[in-house]
This record gives sequence, structure tokens and C-alpha cells, in this order.
Amino acid sequence: MSTKWKAWSNVVLLLFTFFVNFLGGSGRINGMSQAAVSDKYHTLITPAGYTFSIWGVIYSLLLVWTVNMALHSKKKEYEKIIEAITPFYWLSLITNMIWIVTFSYEWVGISTTFIFIYLLALIACLNSISSIAHPGRTFSGVTFGLHTGWLLIASVVNVAAFLVQINWSGFGISDTIWAGIVIIVSIVIASYVSNKMRNAVLPLPIAWAFFGIHGALIMSGGNNGLQILAILGFLTMLYLCIHIFIKNGKAILPKNN
Repeated sequence: MSTKWKAWSNVVLLLFTFFVNFLGGSGRINGMSQAAVSDKYHTLITPAGYTFSIWGVIYSLLLVWTVNMALHSKKKEYEKIIEAITPFYWLSLITNMIWIVTFSYEWVGISTTFIFIYLLALIACLNSISSIAHPGRTFSGVTFGLHTGWLLIASVVNVAAFLVQINWSGFGISDTIWAGIVIIVSIVIASYVSNKMRNAVLPLPIAWAFFGIHGALIMSGGNNGLQILAILGFLTMLYLCIHIFIKNGKAILPKNN
């Protein structure tokens, strides 16, 4: 399979993914949109609805990145990154579509499995981008950094929604305390992954998610302690953006060895 064929296959698969997302978002799959399912299994860490507008930014960047790679696929300097990233990119798009279908059918437990595979595929894409020199490497880092960061927090919310669906008792501990624990653990995991990947953009969508969680808590009159933790998460992620950017020599990604 030639590099050019792989690059244009990426475009076709991405467009098909957009179509499946449209079907899911408009409720044409099982009559339930992702927003409707999310509302049905609402949790204390579910971000406010406006937060999900970030998907528009993520998908726009993905479209530009994917088409750009295809248009330059004949050039030698693009060949290595296209060859390295394509298998993981395909996996991310396929699991994206499976997640849409399973979540729309309210198979939340199954969707949780696929969203984690989706996340791991994106992390693999980021590793390829960071380790391989190629034109537009910074743009690649921004595109997949935003995507990976957002999916990291989305995976946590997906797990929480599944626990709500199965009426998990929480070992007798209140929902508020569990939500606080989950926020703290999310901050720790997000900080670890951000420092490990050394992508200065990756913490940004996580900060946006914490901002959305804070907004949702305010609108619902949620616990003040949870609001404070959400703001702490927001500020921690902003700090990490700046810290990693400086650590990278004022760059989105670390320099290639």
C-alpha cells in the first residue's frame, strides 16, 4: 500500500467519521443523540453543554491536517510521518465511530471500552508526531494535542456515566465525595500524561473541561467544594501549558533528538 494511498484513505475515513458523528449528534442512531444520553446519565463531573463545542475546533483541525498530509503525500519529507501515524489514526477514527454507535444505543459500558482504545490510539499518534521530524510538526502537535487532551477527560466522564447507568452504590459514599475524588484523580492523571507527552497544548482542553464542570456545578447549584476543585483543575492545567511550553524551549513540542 503506497504512502499516497494511505494518506487519501485517511481523508475518506475521516469524512465517513464526520458523517457517523452527524448521525449520532442529530439523534438518527437509535433516536438518541450523544447529548441526550449524556443528560440521561448525568454526573456531577459532566461539563456544561457549551463545553462540547470544542469538538468543532478539533474536527476542523483534523480535516485541515489530514487533507494537508494527503496533498503532500508524494513528498519524501512527509512519507515517514504518514507511514508511522496511519495505523493508529485509522484505529482512532474507527473507535470514534464505534463509540458514537454504542453510546447512542446506551451501551455505555461497551462505549467505555472503545473510548479508552480511542484514547490509546491518539496517544500513539502523539508519540509518532513528537518523535518524527516532519513539515508542520507544530501544527500536528496542536491538532492531536487538543484531541488527546479532550478525550482524556471525556473518558473519565464516560466511566462516571456508566456507573450512573448501573446505579453503582459507591460503597455507601456520597456522590459528592466520589465526584471530588474523581476530579482530584483526573488532575493527577492529566498532569502525569501532560508531563510525559511534553505537548504544551494537551492540558488546554482539559482546562476547558474543568471550566465546563465548574460552569455546570454553578448552574445546578452544586457543592462549593466541587466548584473549588474544578477551578483548581482549571488553574493546574493552565500552569502546565505554560510550564511545558517553557520546558520545551518555548515550543509546543520538545525538539527532536
